[in-house]
Amino acid sequence: MSTAEENKAVVRRFNEEVYNRGNLDAADELLAPTFPDHDFRTGEQVGIEDYKHAISELRAASSDLRFSIEEQIAEGDKVVTRSIGRGTHKQGEDHLGFAPTGDHIAIENIVINPVVEGKIVEERAVSDISPLWQRRLENETLARERVEQELQVARRIQHALLPKAVPALVG
Repeated sequence: MSTAEENKAVVRRFNEEVYNRGNLDAADELLAPTFPDHDFRTGEQVGIEDYKHAISELRAASSDLRFSIEEQIAEGDKVVTRSIGRGTHKQGEDHLGFAPTGDHIAIENIVINPVVEGKIVEERAVSDISPLWQRRLENETLARERVEQELQVARRIQHALLPKAVPALVG
């Protein structure tokens, strides 16, 4: 197996053990001690413990979460992986600022991992969270439509309760 193939195997193992099985001890084994993750939401660098915490939150948001590697390319020490995370967004607190919807969603990710001596030394990721935004917009639209329907019913009730004729004032 070439170095590029060995590096791809390390990233595949990390994906399977840590993301799919939730084995956070494997993160300690497969990540370099100085590992930084460049958080795609904030751009900040976080260390291993914060990274593992984020993975725990992600897994808590979906009991059936599963990541599949769709494509993987390696050159030198860099491994680029395109994966799709699929699961039902139904548990835990708000994840990424989105309340649980109960919907099955798929989020595409592109991750760049340099691998040195069998350890992932860094991660840069981009994730397409548009399915969460789309569901949020759909839910807000449905909520707005429901409120509008309730207002129409309330207006009909008000009009039905009004007198049919204007009473004449005496004096």
